[in-house]
Amino acid sequence: MGKISDRCVTGFFIVTLGILWYCTKCFVKPTQYKIIIYDILGNQVNIDGVRTSFKTFKVANNFISEYRNRFSQYEFSMSSEMPIVKRNWLLENLKKIRYSGFSYEYLIQLGIE
Repeated sequence: MGKISDRCVTGFFIVTLGILWYCTKCFVKPTQYKIIIYDILGNQVNIDGVRTSFKTFKVANNFISEYRNRFSQYEFSMSSEMPIVKRNWLLENLKKIRYSGFSYEYLIQLGIE
């Protein structure tokens, strides 16, 4: 009896972790960070010799602090660009089925008979 319960518990955890791993694959981090520069009046400006495109958050933040020391008359902020994420086909179709019900016509549209 102990071996069967051990196998069931182990199987449950493996399936749960597998589902969690599959569902978290669609989360991504920003790929690029940009520094936006504003003047005293709040207008967006470009300054020659100022690097504005970065790949990591830490580097962009360090450059912002350095630029604030050098150019005290300007205000600096950071923006990030998120890449386009393809969602999992299985999750999208499960949501559609959940909201529309299990009608036979809908399953034919999905190609599931």
